[in-house]
Amino acid sequence: MLEAGALLKSRQGKITIIVISVTIFIIVAAVIASIVITTVLGNKNAGPEPRYYDGSFRMSSTISNRDANSAEFKALSVQIERLTKETFEGSVLKGLFSMAKVISLGSTENVQPRLVILFQVLPAEMKNFSSIPIQNIFREIASRSSFNIDKDSVQLREISVAEAGNLLYGDCGVGGPETSRIVGGSPAPSRSWPWQASLRLNGIHKCGATLISNTWLTSAAHCFELSTDVNSWTVVLGTTLSSPGNGLKLRRIIVHESFSFTGNGNDIALLELSDPVTLQQNIRTVCLPKASDNFPDDSSCYVTGWGAVEYRGRTSPILRQVEVKIINSDKCASPLMYGSQIQPSMLCAGYESGGKDACQGDSGGPLVSMQNTKWFLVGIVSTGDECALPNRPGIYTRVTSLRNWITQQSGV
Repeated sequence: MLEAGALLKSRQGKITIIVISVTIFIIVAAVIASIVITTVLGNKNAGPEPRYYDGSFRMSSTISNRDANSAEFKALSVQIERLTKETFEGSVLKGLFSMAKVISLGSTENVQPRLVILFQVLPAEMKNFSSIPIQNIFREIASRSSFNIDKDSVQLREISVAEAGNLLYGDCGVGGPETSRIVGGSPAPSRSWPWQASLRLNGIHKCGATLISNTWLTSAAHCFELSTDVNSWTVVLGTTLSSPGNGLKLRRIIVHESFSFTGNGNDIALLELSDPVTLQQNIRTVCLPKASDNFPDDSSCYVTGWGAVEYRGRTSPILRQVEVKIINSDKCASPLMYGSQIQPSMLCAGYESGGKDACQGDSGGPLVSMQNTKWFLVGIVSTGDECALPNRPGIYTRVTSLRNWITQQSGV
């Protein structure tokens, strides 16, 4: 009986192994089949892939104002973009052409437009698209135009999505409120402040930051009192919401070597992203001023952030903006205001009567002012006595005083 029992157990073991093996085989086969089906269907149903091109040509025409915001620039750009559209839609590329955007008109006497051109190509069309002589089609723009385009000057090259983003949106300081028109502020319209970043400690909004290149941001040194470990911090760009969540990783945090948590002078930190960000409509850089630039007293500025709308209140779930005025440094350093607390690396902005100010949670964020149609980073939210009190305006890090330090550390 013992021998028979042992034999029975052995057979049962063999049968069990066979059943398990067959089951595993069926599961693996099902997974592989699922992957294949998903891949096939995914390719079949995948959306179009963007293919960007950088185009340019020379034309016998002049323009007196090449500023992108001038009426003359805009009028000529519309004509060139329409001509480009007609050229491609009159070819075998009809239906694939998506956009042509003039980004500059050159700097020489004759106009030399530079365009970013976009095609949207489905996976099933990709092989055929790759065989089309797009450069030759683009050269036909010369025969379609009344601008007298030099055909030999017409050039077209394919570029990456990142390069297209830099060309389309790399011009700093383009943004701002939809009208010329935190504490005493209002919700910020979407895409108004595309350089605004949410700096998050372990996924929770802690401070603001400002994008100054596709790799670097500025913030306040005092934001890193709890931790300077890059693995604890992330940056979120392109949103007006402060809901919890992770974002872009950091490679380095550089706190100004002269900053002290017992005093607020040189309250600046630089953040280097682990990977460059692709610039787009809602993620753009702010312009940095020169060290010699001057922003006069009483100049209008905007401060933005997700900070509290009242002292010791809750932070705002949506980005807010408020207009403030630069206050004379001597006045801000008077006994009526902050006295000897004010240092050369500081800037005051707000109102003597109070009522409008940055607050907790706004630290590290931008104070910007428009100069010659572009927004410049004037200050970094630093400190202040509570929020929006009379004769207690916000204190900001003066960017011009630390401009050379920013370049030394980041190359920006």
